[in-house]
Amino acid sequence: MRRLKELWFWWRESARRRRIIGLGLFILICGGLLGSIKFAPTFANVDETSLNSAVSFSTSNTDDSSGPGVALTARQYSSKTQRLVMQFHITGDNDDATEASILPSDLDWSIKTVGQESASYQVVPTTTNHYVLIVDHLDDNFGAIQITVENRDKTVGANGKITKGGSAQLVLKNHPSLDNHNLEKLSAKQYAITAINKEIEKQQQKIKQNKQVIQVAQAAIKTDNQKITMRQKDLKYETDSQRQDTLSGISDIRSDQDTQRTNISEAQKDIEKRQTEIAYMQKKQTAINDGSYQLPKPGKTQIYQK
Repeated sequence: MRRLKELWFWWRESARRRRIIGLGLFILICGGLLGSIKFAPTFANVDETSLNSAVSFSTSNTDDSSGPGVALTARQYSSKTQRLVMQFHITGDNDDATEASILPSDLDWSIKTVGQESASYQVVPTTTNHYVLIVDHLDDNFGAIQITVENRDKTVGANGKITKGGSAQLVLKNHPSLDNHNLEKLSAKQYAITAINKEIEKQQQKIKQNKQVIQVAQAAIKTDNQKITMRQKDLKYETDSQRQDTLSGISDIRSDQDTQRTNISEAQKDIEKRQTEIAYMQKKQTAINDGSYQLPKPGKTQIYQK
């Protein structure tokens, strides 16, 4: 009987220990799940904005390349310097540097971070409709960045109705391929000047291509003139049917010359336009360099809350 009592007490105490251990494990697992829900980024179910995909300024925020919008064209991050650099282009707008309808003052930028405390950022208008966004003090474990661009520019329709510019939202998620340890840490002024230099080089390359178009077209016109002269000399030795073919050929050659002259005229106009843009950018570059053109002041990112 005594042995049975000892066995009963042992079984009861062991069961109590098992219940205590089981309850402790249950509490530990629940606490871990709650913690992961609280601290995990809530942006995981949001699609990342594709590169060079225009997001329109609208309440629906749908992709639309026909109307004004904003596109993310480049992005680089360095975990070493904790800096993220993104480039944007305002699409569906007039790309003429002297006739931009959506000015930097018309755009209001707000940035939210996911998975970390707020960081500092600066929006740098570089060339026409191009912007560089610099985000500093961004830990390599940040979950995502949400960029909202509000267009305060308003348009007046034929009926006198005023249409608001709208806003666009873009999302960049953190992933290993984003990290570039060799990302140079330039100042906002240096980014602006560097971007303008690159754009000037692009415009100069286009001017060079236009000049080549003009040279080729001029050479073609000269060759066509020689062909016309030779065919006109042969007219007096040809029969009536041959003369008709020769005259038709001369007409075709002159039509080709008209096309070449149009190409020359369009290329010359494009050269003049790009030369104007280069002069505008050089003027802006000088103003940025000497401080007479004030770049926007840095701001603080907000923390994303679902």
